[in-house]
Amino acid sequence: MRCSSCEPLLDRYFEGTLKPPVMRAISAHLRSCPHCTALLDEVNVIDALLATTRATEPAPNFTFAIMAEVRSMPAPRKRHHPAPRLVALYIALAWAAAIVWFIASGASPRAMGMASMHAVARLGSIFTSFAAGGAHALGHSTAALAAIGIVVLALDIAVAVGLARFALRESRS
Repeated sequence: MRCSSCEPLLDRYFEGTLKPPVMRAISAHLRSCPHCTALLDEVNVIDALLATTRATEPAPNFTFAIMAEVRSMPAPRKRHHPAPRLVALYIALAWAAAIVWFIASGASPRAMGMASMHAVARLGSIFTSFAAGGAHALGHSTAALAAIGIVVLALDIAVAVGLARFALRESRS
């Protein structure tokens, strides 16, 4: 028997759980191999050390000491989701920028209103032109694509409302 075959079996040899022919082969090998005999002696020492260990008991005030340590720790903080605050900050900054621009331009409120209405009307005409061009390019499938667009827009709005509700609920808890 070789050392490479004997070494993995030394624990089971020591315990006596191997089949008799294998036990005899290892015994014969141990008589002629000082290396494997030294390994078996180490197994014997380790087994003796493991037999002498005893279970350790915690200190009598262990639970009290741990609980006192826990009580002295700061309370965990709630996680705040910054999304509602960021949206509010964005809106506030947008309004502040619009007011600063309005004041800096020196235009009258009526002129600013008229300019805004003209810009909205111009955007409407641009959108109408774009839609007409798209309808011409897409032909008979325009209605189906418009329906798909409306469904996607409705889903986007539903998801946005759901996220806003979730963020509001999380910020309250």
